[in-house]
Amino acid sequence: MPKKKGHKKAKQLSISQQIKENQHEDDIVNEEDKDQKKLKTKNLHKSQTDTGLVYPEIVWYLISAFIEPKDIPTFSAINKATYCITKRESFWYSIYRRYCKGHKLLPERLHIDETYRAYGLRQRVIRALYCTYGDFVDRAGQYEEYKIPPHKLLKQKCVSVWYSKGQLYWNIYIKFKKSVIRPLTTFEDEGRVCANPEEDNIVLQICSKHVYNIPPLMGMTLSSFCLSYMSPGLKLQLGFRSPPEAISNFQALRHVVLDTVCKWNIYEWWHPKYPHFEVKPPPLMKDEESLPILDVDFFDLTDED
Repeated sequence: MPKKKGHKKAKQLSISQQIKENQHEDDIVNEEDKDQKKLKTKNLHKSQTDTGLVYPEIVWYLISAFIEPKDIPTFSAINKATYCITKRESFWYSIYRRYCKGHKLLPERLHIDETYRAYGLRQRVIRALYCTYGDFVDRAGQYEEYKIPPHKLLKQKCVSVWYSKGQLYWNIYIKFKKSVIRPLTTFEDEGRVCANPEEDNIVLQICSKHVYNIPPLMGMTLSSFCLSYMSPGLKLQLGFRSPPEAISNFQALRHVVLDTVCKWNIYEWWHPKYPHFEVKPPPLMKDEESLPILDVDFFDLTDED
């Protein structure tokens, strides 16, 4: 019996020793974790306070002459200097000369000559790149194969509807404005070069065998998009409502049914098939040289006096 008690005591001692050793190991691990956390916070604080190497703006300006169009977003995000460079006329004129000017695939409507004003220069060059620059051309080519899903149009506001007669079909265009919340900016903040009135717009193009009398839709938002297959073509049903009710709590107030649809597509502003109109600067953005020095009726007023 005494031997058994001693054996039990030895077991209890060994178990207590193991527990102490495990606790000691846990304490060591906890201390190591604390040291690593302190080191991380120290390095983070150092990285936040360390300004690194600051290069003159001229260095970034020289580098910008070798930037490819696909790398422009990355280049503009490096620092404040590169961001400002991508807002300059010289940068976009350089891109146009290197990748667009004289290209056989460039449409005449996108040509830029010396008389072209800076307003909307960026969007015009980007549109030209989608006709001439390899990677962008491939993206535009895949655009019709992998269409924008129709649900992207839901909750978008209709701003205009128009028609055009093709050789075989009627083209119906419905332009929507995306519900994008942007900070309020003045014309000076937005800049002449980067102005793009079509940036938040998207166009639904419908090719149909017949022309339809579409009711007024301006100001209404798209609530439903239903496409069904039927002989001899497609049937498209669009539901519109008046804002600002939520989609889940209403019935569509106005329906548009097109039952002889041949094909449809959705285009964003940069696509070559997007129906663009001439971009003109607003009155507040006109060049000072275009404004008359004297009022129109100045001499008439002096004669009356």
